[in-house]
Amino acid sequence: MNWKRIYIVLGITAVMLSSCGQYQKVLKTEDMAVKYEMAEKLYKQGDYSRAERLFSQIRSHYLGKPQGERILYMLADTYYQKKNYLLAATTYEKLVQQYPRSEKAEEAMFLEGKCYFIESPRYSLDQTDTYKAVDKLQNFIDYYPNSQYMREANNMMIELLTKLQQKSFEIAKGYNKIKDYQAAIKALDNFLIENPGTTFKEEAMYLKLHSAYELAINSVASKEKQRLQDAKLIYEGFVKNYPETHFKEKADKMNSLIIKRINEL
Repeated sequence: MNWKRIYIVLGITAVMLSSCGQYQKVLKTEDMAVKYEMAEKLYKQGDYSRAERLFSQIRSHYLGKPQGERILYMLADTYYQKKNYLLAATTYEKLVQQYPRSEKAEEAMFLEGKCYFIESPRYSLDQTDTYKAVDKLQNFIDYYPNSQYMREANNMMIELLTKLQQKSFEIAKGYNKIKDYQAAIKALDNFLIENPGTTFKEEAMYLKLHSAYELAINSVASKEKQRLQDAKLIYEGFVKNYPETHFKEKADKMNSLIIKRINEL
């Protein structure tokens, strides 16, 4: 029997039980200074769950006091480390609101936006947190234009805006899929106006051409000529912007049929 190993295990167990017992006592005490001391100790040890519980107990007691700033920062970080990003975001926000001159204000404002960025879902889902992330990060960029976190903030903004653009584009694209071509043209026009530099511009312009083409060739006689001419103008604008587009073969085929139909009228 390995007595040495048994003694080590027993020793560790005794320390853990003693630590747990001490922690339970501190949870129940009314001495805020004792709670603060243990909370900070646990935080530094990476015991975020137990530290969070103590910080939550004492935060209101230290509100407006010098320790309150540090407690809010550490509490926010415990939420962040535990991946509870929404609670972390609201706590970082409180830190900035209550201690705007804090040396941690810049980092807190950045991390608030980053928390919403992390929570931002894929483009097909509700984008409430995406909009929050954009708003928070834009505030940070405006307030701290020379921040060390600026590159990361800008990269996150690009990703968020691209996601919002994709959602808007997919909605417009959906009208084309269900063959509601008038709605598709209007939605794609709005999308292109609102997002002039979007990475989806080429496909959006092609889909606008396809919608205009389908609307024209299936049009009633009284509207056919004007719609064919509109489709031709859309084609010309598309190939002018994207002369080497991978949609060119399909676009050229539509244009040929458009010209043929115009000449037959």
